[in-house]
Amino acid sequence: MKVILISKNIPEIDIDTSELEKHIAFTFLVDGISRACSHQLVRHRLASYSQQSQRYVSMKNFPYVTPPSIENKNISFTVNKEKVSLTYNEFMNLIGEAYGSLIEQNIPKEDARFILPNSCATRVVFTMNGKELIHFLKLRTCNRAQWEIREMALEILKIVREVLPEIFKKIGPECFTTGICPEGEKTCGKKEEVINFFKSF
Repeated sequence: MKVILISKNIPEIDIDTSELEKHIAFTFLVDGISRACSHQLVRHRLASYSQQSQRYVSMKNFPYVTPPSIENKNISFTVNKEKVSLTYNEFMNLIGEAYGSLIEQNIPKEDARFILPNSCATRVVFTMNGKELIHFLKLRTCNRAQWEIREMALEILKIVREVLPEIFKKIGPECFTTGICPEGEKTCGKKEEVINFFKSF
């Protein structure tokens, strides 16, 4: 995964920090995230998104993201009463071959993509204003966030803390910003550890 700050708009106006949040904007390129991760990202609706098209871009030999929990596991299933066991990489390659077979049969890319997995890597450019970016970072830097979008959020936080520390130095998950975990029974139970991590992040 690669996160790049493409542009920033920080107007030079003498107003309160909380008011400035509404008027600043950041545009990021995020490359190499899974489609599963991009589906979570676009749920943050107060933003503008451009995503790599699977309709026009060929996905032969498609790049994909491997979750750490699956990396060393075999995938076992039955085909015509015969037991098959494949590694995750072998399974992805099999899907790639099936996709290629459809393309060779002149199936349009927009239809062949229906067999591609959520792990298929993509590229997204998005723009958020400061207020929405703070909301995004509070939710997605939490230990309870899915690992991939959390990794992306941490990269973004690292960048914006360097660009605008007066706003983003105090930003992180809710337990860090307010001292209260909003997760209730689903808490990670590591509030002090999380707070110390973001203090020195």
